[in-house]
Formats: sequence, C-alpha cells, structure tokens
Amino acid sequence: MYKRSIAFQLGFYVLTAVVVVISMIVFINYKHSREIIMEKIEEGAIHQSSLIINEITANVVNAQEVTRNVSNQALYYQSHNDLHAFLHQVVKTNPVLSGLHAQLFENSDTLTLSSYWNKDGQLVDKVDSEFCSVFRYPELVELATVEKAGVWSDPFYCPMDSTTLMISYFRSVFNELGEPVGVVAGDINLKFLNQAIDDIQVGTSGFAFVASADGFYLTHPQPDWVMKRNLFETSSQIFNGDREYYRQILENGKTGSGFAFPELLDFEKSWFYFSPIPYTNWRVVIVIPTKELFDDLDIVFRKILLVALLGFVLILLVVVLIFNKLFTPLRQIVRSIQRFSFGERGRRGKKNEIELLSESLNELQLQYSTYLAEQNQVRKDKRKYEKDLKSAKEIQRTIIPQDYSFLETRKEIDLYAVLHPAESIGGDLYDFFFIDEKHLLFTMGDVSGKGIPAALFMAVANTMIKSKSTELSARNIVDVVNKALSKENSNQHFLTLFLGILDVKTGILDYCNAAHNYPFVLRKDKGMMQLEQTHGLPIGLYSSKSYKSHTLVLSKGDVLFLYTDGVTDCKNPYGEMFGMEKLAKFMETAENPEPKALVEQLMDELMSFKGETAQADDISLMALQFLGKYQ
Repeated sequence: MYKRSIAFQLGFYVLTAVVVVISMIVFINYKHSREIIMEKIEEGAIHQSSLIINEITANVVNAQEVTRNVSNQALYYQSHNDLHAFLHQVVKTNPVLSGLHAQLFENSDTLTLSSYWNKDGQLVDKVDSEFCSVFRYPELVELATVEKAGVWSDPFYCPMDSTTLMISYFRSVFNELGEPVGVVAGDINLKFLNQAIDDIQVGTSGFAFVASADGFYLTHPQPDWVMKRNLFETSSQIFNGDREYYRQILENGKTGSGFAFPELLDFEKSWFYFSPIPYTNWRVVIVIPTKELFDDLDIVFRKILLVALLGFVLILLVVVLIFNKLFTPLRQIVRSIQRFSFGERGRRGKKNEIELLSESLNELQLQYSTYLAEQNQVRKDKRKYEKDLKSAKEIQRTIIPQDYSFLETRKEIDLYAVLHPAESIGGDLYDFFFIDEKHLLFTMGDVSGKGIPAALFMAVANTMIKSKSTELSARNIVDVVNKALSKENSNQHFLTLFLGILDVKTGILDYCNAAHNYPFVLRKDKGMMQLEQTHGLPIGLYSSKSYKSHTLVLSKGDVLFLYTDGVTDCKNPYGEMFGMEKLAKFMETAENPEPKALVEQLMDELMSFKGETAQADDISLMALQFLGKYQ
C-alpha cells in the first residue's frame, strides 16, 4: 500500500471507512434480525409446548381427581357390597382411565377388585387379578399409605398388551379415624401423549417428544426408542460437550433452550426448547434444525455481501481516477521541491507525494527550526524564571514584616529582625504582631530546602499561623497549624518553628519550640542562657502529633535572640563552620544588647567570616528586648 500514490491511498481509505460503517450496520441488522427470529421461535415453542402440557396435564389431573374421589367413596360402596360395580361404572364413564384397582386390607382377608379395559376393548371386572397395579407395585401401595396426596408410578407396559404404555396413580383409602385401610390405583393409557405431540407442527423436519422423570422417552418419532433410550444417556456429541449442564437443568425441572446435534437429524445442528410438565416431573422437548430458522435470512445476507463487494471494487476505481486528477498539481510541486532539495535528479524511493514533500521540507528547515526552537526555549525559560523569581521575591517581601513604626507606641519592647536568603528568595520566615492590646506573638522558622518551593511553603505556613492565632496558647496554635499544613503538604516539606506569645505588661513568655534551634536569652544581670527545650517534631509532617510548651518570665532589659541554622552552618573559605561555639561566644561578649545593634553586629560577623564563600543556607535573625517592668 505504501508504494501507491496518494490518490490511490486516499481513495482506498475513504472507501474502506464507508464500507466498514455500512458493514457494521448490515452486521448489526443481521444480528438483531436473528435475535428477533429467535424470540419469535421461542414464543412459538412456548405456545406449542403449552398446548402439549395443557393436554397432558388435563388428562393427568382428571385421572388423579377421579382416583381420589373413588378412594374417598370406596368404603361407602364396599359397605353396601357395590364397590366392584362402582369401579366398573367409573371406568366406563371416564375415558381418561384405562382401569381402576381397589385393595382393602382392613379385615384379615385382603380384598382386591379391578375393573379395566382389555386389549379387545372390553371392560373386564376381576378379583385378585395378577395384572392388577397394586400387585405390580407393592412398594407404591406402602408409600401411598404415608403420602396422603397420592403417588404416581413410573411408566410401564401393560402386562396384557406389550405395546401399550401406562402409568398408575395410587391413593390411600382412609377410615373415619384417618387411618389407611386400603388403596385405589387408577391406570392411564399414555397413547394420548402421541396424539398431543401429533397435533402440533414443528417446522418442516423438526419434532417433539416427551421424556419421563428418569429421562426415558415416553414418545418419540422413532417408536422403538420409547422406554429403551434415555435422554440423560445420550452421546456427548449430541450436546457438544454440554450434556451434564443440560442434564442438571432438566433434572431440576427448569425451562430452557440451547443447541444440540440430534442423531435423528444426522447430527445436524438444531435448536431445542424444553419445559417441565406439572404433576408428573416429565419434560416436553421441541427440536428444530437451525437451517430452517435462519436459511432465508442467511440467503439475503449473502446477497447483500456480494452486492457490497462488487460495489466496493467499482467505487474504488472511480474514486482513484477522480483523486488522480485532483492531485496532478501536487505531484508537479513535489517534483520541483525535490529537485531543489536533493539536486536535479531528486530523491524518489517507495514513498507517496505527501511523504516526498514532507521529506524535502524537513531537510530544508531542520537546522533552522532546531536553532529557533533552542533560542525560543532559552528565552522562555529565562523569562519564566525571572518572572517566577520576581513574583516570589514580591510575595516574600510582603510576608516578612519590615515596618517597625509600631514600636514608637510600644515602649514595653524593642525588636529587630533580618532575613538574608541564600538565593534570591529563601525558606526562612519570621513574623511578629499583636494578638490583642498586651500580647505580642512572634515566630522564627526554617522550611526544609531553599529557593522558590521553600519560599512558597513558607508563605503558606506564615499565612496559616496568622489565621490560626486566635488564642493565647503557643502550643495550641502550633498544633492547629501542624494539622492544617499536614493535610495540604503533598511535597512533604516541613518547618522547624519557634512560636512565642509575650505579655508585654508582665514579661511572661509562653513559647513552643517545634524542633527549631535553641534561642538565647541575654539576662541583663545574670548573663546568657539558652532555652534548651524541644516541644515536638517539625510541623507539616504528622497531623496526629501533639505539642507542649513552656513559660519564661523576662525581666526588664532581657533580650530573647532567635536564629536559624544558616547561622551555625555558615562556612568560611576553608570549609569551617561558624558553629554554635562561636555563636555562644558572640552572645556572651556582645557589647550592645539593643536588638538592632545586636542583629547587625552578628550579621557583620557572619559576612566577615564567610568572606567570598557562597552562602549555603538562608540566615534569619531576630532580637526581642523586654523594656517593661515585671510586677
């Protein structure tokens, strides 16, 4: 196909799409038609089987009712010595019965009376007849005394006529005390089954039959199969390996249908329907060859396919001719561009016009496109980075407090803080604001990582701290913020945090340290100390963790100094860290405890220490001096 011209390929693809759509429509219509036919056939089979079932049921129920009535009146007629005459009259007036037998055993002598039609069509009365049903089935006589509703015998051939198939219904005779004192058996000649089957028409070569509860054929188009072959013992070839499945359904007395390959039809695939017959546990089965069901539909479908195939070939030729004419200008353009791209001889190969044209244009534009793409990407990346960086810096600038004018009206405290990021923006944070008139909340935190991701997480954390600071308990605020950050922390950032709430009137400080660096306290008269308590893990990782807090009382002139690990991790050109020892020494020897002077002196110390070495981590410092009086 790839060697063909574009005109041929387009024509072929368009036509193929049309054919596929039409084929799907035809196939769906064909399938739907088959389903409709199957529904109609099944409805017909249900109707025909209902006719058979109704006729069989009518005969069985009539015989059953007549036998029950006789058993209910047997003692009465026997007490008047008219039982035999009564049996004779009942058989004579009820064609459904071929015989009645009564056996009474309430006395020491068992009396057995029979009245039946012999093979010559004569109604015969017998006493203790050896052909009587009650003598043939003593086990049913015993069972009938237990089953008050009565029991049916299995089909059997009449002992006086081996061609006549019969069944008997046994019903006990009960005395006034409800005790069984006898039994009545009513015989039915099953020749009416054949008549019921013959009354229906099952297609041209289809057939129907009745099988007993044990699976023996009671009727069949092959008379010599009756009572000799068993439906449950047929060859697995007939049910195509599904014999046990259908056997179970039949034995369970269910209605169903399927496909089989009956021997009578030379193992031709056939559809069958089966249904149980009430009161008997028999089954009526209707069989119809599959070809009779779908022959007409299949003929129409084959004709449609043939016409469609011929139409496909004809339309393909017409479409290719039309496309060839339409694509002549394109072929001329392709030849010109080929000569320009690959020389006078051009490049042919096993490709169509579109592929040759695309190859030529790609060859001409490859290097130029590559260059433009690289330059554009560089410019885009740079602009995006600069824009993101500018936005992040602006966000961080607005988040980190820079205004200290409030100190002019707050003589109880002095405060100064600075943030020096390792990159243009950082992940450190600090904040301070009054919760109410006399309580100052201040924070110092360090987000894991640095750069834009850390700055964004810092912004979220700072916003949450402000929004959740609605009470005067440091640990409660940290706990609430930790739960909120943990739920929204898909990137697994975390934040070490020191949060304090200072009562500016009394100097009482309630603080919670979530794994942050230990702050320094510069006592005016007692030297330096560190708050070496940690009240929990960094926040943002585990929402289930809780936090504790401590209280500290600041005296007038005391300074609380907060910092991040960028201070102790600061390195000089020799790779040495500033470390906790130098920081502690600086605090001990600090000459000016005023917050701004203290912060600026330490920042100068750090810058001098690192020299030209690149800053590895964000540096944040905060000094808070209590100027009020402790009372």
